[in-house]
Amino acid sequence: MTGYENHAGFTIYDTKLQIVEVGSQDKQFLLENIAESYFNEPINFEKDKETKVSALLQGAFNELILKKPLKCSAVSFTLPFELFYTAQLPFDNTLLHQDLVEEFRWELSILHPYISTRDFVIQYIEIDKNEFVPLNTAVVVAIQRKYLQILNNFCNQNNLKLKFVDNVHFASEKALFVSDPLTVTGLVMSVYLDNKHFSIIFSYNGKPIYFTSSQLKDASEIPGLIVKAITQRDGFNINKNSISASFITGDNLSISLVQTLRDTLDIDFIQFNPFEKIKPRQQLIDNKLFSEQYNSFASAAGIAFRVA
Repeated sequence: MTGYENHAGFTIYDTKLQIVEVGSQDKQFLLENIAESYFNEPINFEKDKETKVSALLQGAFNELILKKPLKCSAVSFTLPFELFYTAQLPFDNTLLHQDLVEEFRWELSILHPYISTRDFVIQYIEIDKNEFVPLNTAVVVAIQRKYLQILNNFCNQNNLKLKFVDNVHFASEKALFVSDPLTVTGLVMSVYLDNKHFSIIFSYNGKPIYFTSSQLKDASEIPGLIVKAITQRDGFNINKNSISASFITGDNLSISLVQTLRDTLDIDFIQFNPFEKIKPRQQLIDNKLFSEQYNSFASAAGIAFRVA
């Protein structure tokens, strides 16, 4: 906790803005706030003009801080799945960082020829070959620079300091590591669902090793996509019996859907609580977002817990 800076994490969905603010007290993390505010109309980052996106974002933010002002100036954001281009690619670990970025930029241009990858901001997670992954790979995540600029302008307008930007699943997966259920070691499966997207991250001893995602037409596709991910035959040595624990999260994820997946796939999915180990302010204990809808705040919590 030495040098820890109070931090707020925001998740931007198409219809609402969520916030989780984390501070510290007696050298321990303290949950300062959990809240959400709906936009006056849905945001479409890809089609709406920047002025409209900024106005909708500002309106929802104003509503949040009128109820409870921020205690911090450092903020981070998670953005909708559709704004990110993500792929797991083989790589040469002898290349320097910038050479790797350019290699990934070229490979993304092949995968997405209709987008100018010169406008991409690219980050990657290196994965050394192991008992599950047969070769050196990298999970590569790219986003168009203009979306980051919108967030940076928003922060400048509100005297805030932008720290991190991530997609909703990578952020929620990070929340697992401060969540009480994650006492297991070995291979862990993390599933993220919303109305349009599905993704899985497999982690081994706390480090991501495999990622896959798909667009969803309807919920009937979900069981088949999960089965495909854990029975693949493309060189990755992942199967149902090797999974130590399975977690699931997403926006407005219903208990009935999770139970159906448990029954259909015979997998004990856990809707984890990202606030399990975080002491809340007393006034949050009776807040239904904290006591009942905690799982849907996993992305905002995960990015708020991030310190580096």
